[in-house]
Amino acid sequence: MNRQELHALLQDTAGLVPEPVDNPIACSYFFQRVEWHPQRSTRVFRVLVDSAGEPARIQLCASSDNNNTVLLAQPFSREQLLGLVRQEVALITARLDLQAPAAPWHAATTAATPTA
Repeated sequence: MNRQELHALLQDTAGLVPEPVDNPIACSYFFQRVEWHPQRSTRVFRVLVDSAGEPARIQLCASSDNNNTVLLAQPFSREQLLGLVRQEVALITARLDLQAPAAPWHAATTAATPTA
């Protein structure tokens, strides 16, 4: 999955909000709004790109903490990523006591469990 396909999946299909700054090495995606404050963070994924500008790894931000980073390596599948979006959004909504989205892909995907 190239950078444009991944961006379309995360933004258009999953409804995530990309960070507004163009960063050549990474792009963060957020749930509902961009919120960086640690106690209110809505960051779902951080896509890390390789030297050619293509996605190499994805950090699962809600599952990661200061001591442990959960990374997903290529190849990425649509079903796997949508399941992980659902999982990360569930962690964020529980932490922030927000209403989870009722998106068509949300209930139809199966949760994938990353390996640390």
